[in-house]
This record gives sequence, C-alpha cells and structure tokens, in this order.
Amino acid sequence: MRRLWVSTACAAALLLTACGVRPDSIVQGHITVDGSTALYPFNLKVEQAFYTLTNDSDSSIEHSGDSNALRRLCAGEISVAGVARPATDQEKAACSRRGITLHRILIARQAAVVIANKGLRINCLMTEQLHALWRRGSKVKSYNQVESDLPATDVSLYGPTTGAAVYGLFNAAINGRATNSRSDYQAFVFPKGPQFARAIASDPAGLGYFDYAWLRRSLGGLQVVGVDSGDGCVLPSNRTIQDGSYSPLSRPFYYYFKLQPLTSSSPVDAFLQDALANAKTFAKNHYVVPITPAEITAARVEWLNAIRAQVRQSEEQ
Repeated sequence: MRRLWVSTACAAALLLTACGVRPDSIVQGHITVDGSTALYPFNLKVEQAFYTLTNDSDSSIEHSGDSNALRRLCAGEISVAGVARPATDQEKAACSRRGITLHRILIARQAAVVIANKGLRINCLMTEQLHALWRRGSKVKSYNQVESDLPATDVSLYGPTTGAAVYGLFNAAINGRATNSRSDYQAFVFPKGPQFARAIASDPAGLGYFDYAWLRRSLGGLQVVGVDSGDGCVLPSNRTIQDGSYSPLSRPFYYYFKLQPLTSSSPVDAFLQDALANAKTFAKNHYVVPITPAEITAARVEWLNAIRAQVRQSEEQ
C-alpha cells in the first residue's frame, strides 16, 4: 500500500510558490481514502499528484467497498470515503452519534454498457428483457425466448466478476438486488476489459455487460446495445451518462468527508481541490466518467460554502 503526507493542492502550491510564500507555511496533514473499487484508479491518480508535489509517503488509498468505507469514516479511521451511492439514514445516524457531520461532493460517474457481437443484430433491449436474460434462476437458453423477434441463437453471456462495482450496479438496476444474477456466464476482471471485448467480437452469439469507462476504447468492433427503460432506447455516452438519460445503468460517485474539524487550509480540502482541478483528465484516463465543468464549479462552491458556515459557527461559540 502506498502512503504519503499531503501538503496542499497542486494549484495552491504553485500559486503560493509563485508569490514567494515559504514552503514551510503550507499546511501539512494526513489523508486516508477508502471506498469503491471502481473509483480506486481515480483516487490513486489524485494520490500521485500529491506525491509528485511532496515526495512524502504516509497516507493510504484503499478500496474495501462503499459500506465499509462509510463505516470507517464515521469511526474516525479515514479522512475520505469515495462511494457509489448516497449514505443511508442509518450511516448518517451512526456518524451523528459520534459528533461527525458528513458532507458530500459529486466527483465522477460510472455506467454499465451492454454490448453484443455485431452478427446478432441486437440494437436495443428493454430493461425487462435484460432482467429476463440476467436474473438469478433465469432459464433463458436462446435469445428469442426473451422476445420472439430476437435471434434464435443460444445465449452466450459475458460479464464482470462478482466483486466488481459494475456487477452491483447492473444487477441492482436490472434485477432489483446487487447479487441477483445468473452465474452461468464467462466472467472477466477489470484489467482484462480489452480481452472481454475481443471475446464477444469473436463469439457469434456473444452478449454481455461491462464497465463503460473500461471499454470505451474497445467498442469499435462491437454492437453497443441501447437500453430502453420506458422512454425509448438510449445509448451510453459521456453526455447521456452525465445528463441522467442513460438510466438505470449509470450512477454518481461521491466523496464523503467529515466536516469537523475542517478549514480551507486542511489536507482534506487540499485533496478535494486537487481532485476537482483535475477531475476531467483523471476521469478520462482512469476508468470513470467525468462530471461536467458546471458540476465541478458547483462542487467547489458547495464545499467553500460549507467551510464558511463552519467557520462562522466556530466563531459564534
């Protein structure tokens, strides 16, 4: 596990240096991040940006999952939880009992993409059809058992491993629960996204789903299958994922932080500002879908307003 000490955000450090402020005037502090496996590469990139600035090594970036990360945040074990769902009322109450107020910032998005061998000529599937095909206990053996106008071809299914974040996304959205999936399909781990794409491209009956961001460079030889949740068929793209029309197979990623104690010079603030300053580039190159420029600005404003409110509250006490 790599570790580092965080001194400040990149932009702040460069600005202070240019203005002649001494390096020892910059705040230092410890950062520990945990959360979704799908956000792990993005978080590592933020860590590396800090590391190139400081060359120190005593914070950690981990990926034990959403629930454990939020539990650890409320227990005071970590500084930041990067998760793929909102905190539940029970999780917020657990934090409140410890005197911790949570704050949430949108940082990226994730989506599942359904793909098929071009020879199948499957251009769109309704969510009900995906459910019939992928639910736990499904007896579907041929695509035309799902819908009569689909090919009379034996199904040959592909997907991610059960520990993948997109596995939970797809099955919660399509099958009602994150673990409600048939198991008779060929499973691929995330680093093997290109192999996953090649397997479907070479299988005349191949159809499956995977993380959109991990496949976007490998979609050229495949049929991207649109998803119809009742309002017409929608294909995944950065735009449809960002505007919410590619539903229900997309979701946001959030950074949750403790608001106490926090100031605009804290390492948590520095981590956030560095992540937001590079959100588009880091997302593009590290397997998540970026948020929009307007959302980046809104996140910055929201965070600064929270800091100001906390400062005013402390001054009144």
